[in-house]
Amino acid sequence: MLLHRRALSKFTRIPDSSAGSCHLLLLSLLALSPPAFGQDKISFSFHGIPKSLQGQLERNMPPVVYNGQVNRLQEMILSSNLRLRNALEAYGYYGAGWKTSTHPLQKGNVQVVYRIVPGKPVKIRKAEVRITGDIRRYPGILRAIRPFPLHPGEILDQVRYESWKGTSQAYLEARGFIRARYLRHEILIDRDRFWADIYLFLNSGPRYHVGRIAIKGAETYPRWFIERYLAVRTGQWYSPAALSLSLSNLHDADRFTNIQVTGETAKASAGTVPILVHMDSLPAQHLKVGVGYSTDIGLNGILDYDNYNMFQRAQHLQIALQAAQNTRNLGAAYIWPVGSALGSEYIVNASYQTETYQVWTANNILAGAGRKWALANNARKNPNTYLQTMVNLEQSSYAVSGEAGHALYIYPSLNYTVENYRNILRPVSGYYVSATAEGAVRTLGSTSNFVRTTVRGGWDTVLDPHWGFGIRANMGALWLHGSIRNLPPNLRFFAGGQNSMPGYAYRSQGPADSNGVIGGRFLAIAGLHLERFIGKSWGIVAFYDAGNAFNRFRNFRALQDIGIGIRWYSPVGPIRLDLAHPLVSPQAPVIRLALSVGFTL
Repeated sequence: MLLHRRALSKFTRIPDSSAGSCHLLLLSLLALSPPAFGQDKISFSFHGIPKSLQGQLERNMPPVVYNGQVNRLQEMILSSNLRLRNALEAYGYYGAGWKTSTHPLQKGNVQVVYRIVPGKPVKIRKAEVRITGDIRRYPGILRAIRPFPLHPGEILDQVRYESWKGTSQAYLEARGFIRARYLRHEILIDRDRFWADIYLFLNSGPRYHVGRIAIKGAETYPRWFIERYLAVRTGQWYSPAALSLSLSNLHDADRFTNIQVTGETAKASAGTVPILVHMDSLPAQHLKVGVGYSTDIGLNGILDYDNYNMFQRAQHLQIALQAAQNTRNLGAAYIWPVGSALGSEYIVNASYQTETYQVWTANNILAGAGRKWALANNARKNPNTYLQTMVNLEQSSYAVSGEAGHALYIYPSLNYTVENYRNILRPVSGYYVSATAEGAVRTLGSTSNFVRTTVRGGWDTVLDPHWGFGIRANMGALWLHGSIRNLPPNLRFFAGGQNSMPGYAYRSQGPADSNGVIGGRFLAIAGLHLERFIGKSWGIVAFYDAGNAFNRFRNFRALQDIGIGIRWYSPVGPIRLDLAHPLVSPQAPVIRLALSVGFTL
């Protein structure tokens, strides 16, 4: 075993573009390194130091792969000594020494044990922090900057130092202080006397507004329509983050290419920054042919026609033909945007559907017209919040468990949706809620009176870099005058299917009579899942679901299923492949496969 100790010089000046930043850059890279899976690796343990420092070292020195190569093992152990020294210095222990021992573990893994003598830490003698400039005219913003976290008498922690330094400057830049700069930023260290002086002089500079916004290119689209995607407005405080969000919004519109959203800071004058937005139009008309598979509807093919710029007014016409094993659907929708808020629009749609499932079949003619409002300005912030009202017409011929029926309904519906995910292509952190109320009366031509409400929601969180957890719930209630057989099956409540109870066939579970399952007046389903992330693009999931459709609370009988699945977070959204097993009343097959592409509420 060897004892390592670094020779210390008398005095060190550390501007944070030098040694201090080198330590922190190294620590940041190490902290982002993913763990190894299924390969020989070296892990590290630390002894003889405070628990807080031990935890910091463990986070910044994760296991590394050496693939069973002895020469590489020795090289990586020597390299880890340098990593340890840099980490200890970053946390104020410039005089630390240690003894090293190596211990073989199972399956080719190795553990390196460090018994550290931390020595006397460098403590802060003085911390001089000044914030000057136009920010003094905005005491609210000045107070919002988090107080400097290091104080005289504390151990020098350059990680916290750098974090505060970067966060404070970014906070100012996001609020119009685009020329915020540190006039002085350095740490002076006497390594013989174990003290450090910190000097941070931050000048905010002037605060800038957004000036004239020039939109060039894509001439076939109305300017007001393009402005809906912009998270900046003339007169607002200038924010680079808002420019990035505007760029993302325009890209997601699927109407433009070669997009640039630029703040011309070199032309800033009189406290304003002009904005240049440039893009080219994609072809307005698209014809798409696709083949897919869903366990709910089987193998399916889709022929889809879109015109995204009808009459050069940004109105969207969509005509789609879908043919699947269990359903046929020919539909059309016409959507035209209205107002300045992204997501506000009028909607008209119509479709003809035939459906054949385990419990029921139906032929439906559907039509609707309505208005959608963006309650929050969805171009500028999360969450995305919508209110949609529709007037619906439905004529249906159906058979449920062998008993036929015919119905005509004309009814209004009201839907409220809020969705807040950090990244919709990798929805592992966020939440959504969707609530709908609808109802019909016989006096307006409907077959019977009913009121129907549904609430669906989900919440996902990242527990740590390697694990995620989520819950979801789906509830519904139906008040009906007369027999439930007067309602077409899509207005009744059933359980089963990929987004319900994946261990059971699609909409196959619920209250039954002598002929079989007929659906219920209430629905209550909940589920949870635990996910193990594998890098940024993959995950392995274990899940559990419970619930059912029912008519009376005293007759509620919860079905249950469990399963495992794989997630691929692809460029077009999450692709899910699950295997689910029913725990209550299992039916063939006892293992059901569920596959879906894209994020759905």
